[in-house]
Order: sequence, then structure tokens, then C-alpha cells
Amino acid sequence: MRKFILCLLTLILVGCGVETRVIKEADGDSKTYLFFKDFDPNNYYVELWDRNVNKNDDTKIIMARSDDEYYYEIDGANNMINIWKDGYLYTIDNQLKNYSKQESIIMDYSLGILPNDIKGLRTKGYETGEEKVYGKNYIYEKYSFDDGETTYYFSGKKLIYIKYEGIQNTLLYRFNLTKDKVSSNLFEIPDDYLEMTY
Repeated sequence: MRKFILCLLTLILVGCGVETRVIKEADGDSKTYLFFKDFDPNNYYVELWDRNVNKNDDTKIIMARSDDEYYYEIDGANNMINIWKDGYLYTIDNQLKNYSKQESIIMDYSLGILPNDIKGLRTKGYETGEEKVYGKNYIYEKYSFDDGETTYYFSGKKLIYIKYEGIQNTLLYRFNLTKDKVSSNLFEIPDDYLEMTY
């Protein structure tokens, strides 16, 4: 009798897991679309926590865009800020209070992490199921693109993790927050910073 009860409990527990499914064409009801439906890929401010090494890494990643101006910051053991505007890349060193400037097109670090086609995301097919990240189960939605796969992990409606698997690397971030308005001050170089020329 005891073996029968254990077998029955095992079957019930296995049956309670979330089944992996492939949605060939979505109808605007995916968790990812509902989370990002008001996201503007040309105007945003996003904060993420780096989770590529461990779940307690306090390195913050900030990505922001205001049309043709782009901001990228890594704030951890070291601080690095890159600002693209007016056809130039400004690399800022807050510790030494200086910056360098060079001609450059925008290197968009959000590609593969943040959706850039919200309308297309509404109907894009994806895989969904349950997966463990750092010891906890989350519902995931995985999207395939030409340059890799992006997986969004949710607890209910709340976005928790974003994983991007590309040709050269895999990146994992914990989502912190997003804003749809970006302060123009973010793209300004402090007046008292010295320009370094090489």
C-alpha cells in the first residue's frame, strides 16, 4: 500500500509540471508581448543586473536611448560609460573626470536583450515551458531570431530574467526596471571633465 501511495504521489507531482509547448503564431497574449507592448525601442531607460557570474553580482547595466542618442553603462567593480551622439562615441571615466571622443556608429547593446519590433512580437511564435534559473522555477518564453535566441523568464506577470544566446556568447541579466522617458542630462558630458586626445 505504501509503494502504491508513493507511486501515485510521484505521478501527481510529475503531472503538475508545466508542459513545454511551441506556439507557432501568437495572438498578442504572450507574457513577453504583454510586458513590452508599450515599450518604445527608440526611447527608453532600462536597468539590469548582471547574472553571468553568480546570482548575487551587484554589477548594474544601464541602457538608454533617445532617438539617435544611445547610453550604455556598466557599474560594478569598475565603471564604464559610453555615450553615442552626433556621430561620435564618448567614453567617460568618472573616477578620473575625463573622456575620449571618436567617430563611431552606435553599438546597440540592447540587441537580443530588448525587443526592437513590438508589432512583430505580437504575433511571433515562441516556445514556452518551465525552467530553473539559480535554483528557482520560472515560466519562460523563448524566441528565435537570425542572430540567436532570447528567453524571457517570468514569475506571474513579472519579468525576472532575460537570457540571450548568440553565436559568440550567452548573456544572462536580472531585470530591474524600465522607464519610457529618458532625461536629456544622461547624454551630457560634464563641463568640468577633461577631453583626452591620443
